[in-house]
Amino acid sequence: MENENINYKKMRRNITILFALLTMTLAFGQGKYGKYLSSKKLAMVYKSVKDADKEDFYQQYYWLVKAEQLKTYPHLKEIKPKVLYEFVKKVNPQNFTKKLDDRGKELRETAELSLNQYFKNKNLENNSVLMYNLETYVDPSKGQYYTKVDAEKIKELVPKELFAFNSNNRNTGEDTTYYLWIDKKKDDFNIVSIIPDEKENKAFYARLKQYLPSYKFSKYVPSVKKGTKTDRTDAEYYYIMPFEQNTDNIEYKTKDFKTFELSQYRKAGEEWKGVEKPRK
Repeated sequence: MENENINYKKMRRNITILFALLTMTLAFGQGKYGKYLSSKKLAMVYKSVKDADKEDFYQQYYWLVKAEQLKTYPHLKEIKPKVLYEFVKKVNPQNFTKKLDDRGKELRETAELSLNQYFKNKNLENNSVLMYNLETYVDPSKGQYYTKVDAEKIKELVPKELFAFNSNNRNTGEDTTYYLWIDKKKDDFNIVSIIPDEKENKAFYARLKQYLPSYKFSKYVPSVKKGTKTDRTDAEYYYIMPFEQNTDNIEYKTKDFKTFELSQYRKAGEEWKGVEKPRK
């Protein structure tokens, strides 16, 4: 009986430690000001922010403002603020001070002097100078993620479910397209890939090579549609057709943007042909 009590106490202690570790992990992942999901509410706590916490404070403010800017566009109103916020974080990861060179640290210090004045005076509405200094503060090197998401170019590929975000690095001129998928079943979202991963979809690429040996995926945003609603076996699929470039083309489908299946193909100048079901 005594041994059972000892084991029970050990189990309780281990569970307590596990929950404590999980809590610490979640808190660390969200940052010191991660609980604030409104830039106005975050700005109200400025006076209590210690110098050592300024980095987290301004970074969180930047993410919130950028997400709120996206939310003002009519075609993005249906997306939850939390989703846009997480998307902005994905595109613009935090650039910690310890990663900066001397020039970067100097630019950050200069930007902070200006930011301090705006926050002290609560002069935060439609302020382009503040935003310039905020961007300089969070990424003074303009190299890691000095990017701009053009909300006008965001495409809704599947209403309320799949969006294409184009991000432009103003330093290198490089464009990157992100695909945001809102998983309604899990009330969650993911940044997904539209092009099948070769390692994870060997069967897909084997069949593609069988029908169109020289096929290359287009770099442009594809068209996407949902499967037939009245067909339970088809309704959960997303059908993807790469941008038409007057060459060979394909259509393929997926449920989770991880595993893909080739559904039909067309050689240049010919009709679409369905893909045979794999022989057992």
